[in-house]
Amino acid sequence: MSIAEDILQDHGILLTDTRTKVIEYILEKQKACSMKELQKALDITARQEKPVNKMTFYRTIDLFEEKWHFHFHCEVCSRTFCLPDSVPNELLSIDGNHNVKEVNRVLQGICEKCRKKLTK
Repeated sequence: MSIAEDILQDHGILLTDTRTKVIEYILEKQKACSMKELQKALDITARQEKPVNKMTFYRTIDLFEEKWHFHFHCEVCSRTFCLPDSVPNELLSIDGNHNVKEVNRVLQGICEKCRKKLTK
């Protein structure tokens, strides 16, 4: 079993070709990437292997966003990092009078490396 397949199983996600390809690409990049970049990369592999269905791709991304962690985007160097732990659901809950439809899981600020450069 591949590392991508292990990750999917560890998160209780059913294995599919598209899900495995997305995880493999992200692991290869070793950093966060844009949807456009990811879609372009999968289009290239789709020409060589089984094509990736566009709706399946978007459902996969939605599933991963639901199951996984927040990201941090540095406003100085423009790099995006996956944060190690997800924010507990209790911090996202609002009293029973509100219905949250979506949470943007990108925190913005200045990364440690850039902060050190700026304080020198």
